[in-house]
Amino acid sequence: MSSWDEDIIKAFENLGGSASYDSLYAEIERLRIGLPSTWKSVVRRRIQDLSSDSAGFKGGRDLFFSVEGLGAGVWGLRSYLEETPKASDLPEGVEEPGRAYSLTYRVLRDTVLARKIKVLHQDRCQICGMAVSLSDGKTYSEAHHIIPLGAPHNGSDVPGNVVVLCPNHHVLCDYGAMELALSDLRTAEGHKISERSISYHNEVIFGRKL
Repeated sequence: MSSWDEDIIKAFENLGGSASYDSLYAEIERLRIGLPSTWKSVVRRRIQDLSSDSAGFKGGRDLFFSVEGLGAGVWGLRSYLEETPKASDLPEGVEEPGRAYSLTYRVLRDTVLARKIKVLHQDRCQICGMAVSLSDGKTYSEAHHIIPLGAPHNGSDVPGNVVVLCPNHHVLCDYGAMELALSDLRTAEGHKISERSISYHNEVIFGRKL
C-alpha cells in the first residue's frame, strides 16, 4: 500500500495541484481503501508537518504550500510553484525577474504569492477562462495586481488584490482599457478578490489618459 504522503500528493495532482481539505478528503477516499476513523486528522497533520507555511513544520521535506489570507484549509503542492518562463525576446543579461521587462517594457510582478494564486486557478484567465499552452506542455498565465504596486498607487501584494489573467486581458487591465466586474470573474476555491480593488481599478485605472 502507498504511504499517506504518496496518496496526499497523488490526490493534489488529480485535483490540479491545489484544493481545500474537503475536496482533498473526497479524492483520498477514492484513492485509499480501509481508512481509519481518524484519517482526516492524519491528512491534516501530514500536510502541516511537511509545509514551511505551517507552524507545525518539522523541517526536512517542504512539499505543500498554503496561501495566507485565502481562507483556512486551502493547500497546494509546492512543486507546482514554478517561476514564470523567461520570454525568448528578453535581452541577454537580464536576471530572472522580480522586475523583468520585455521589448514593450511591461513589468511582470511574479511574486511567490502570485504563483500560488495561479496554481489555484490552474493558469486559467479569470476573465475568459483561457490557459496559454506552451510548447513543453506546460500552461502559462499572468498575475495582475488590480491596484498597481508602487507609486503612485501603492497597491498591496495580497490575495484580494491579485487577479489571474491571460496576456491579452493583462494588457487591457494594465492600460485601463476595460472595466472589471466582480460578478464576471471566474472563481477558484479559497481566492476572494477585494471589492475595494475592483472599485479602485474602475474609478482610477479604467479610462485613464496615457
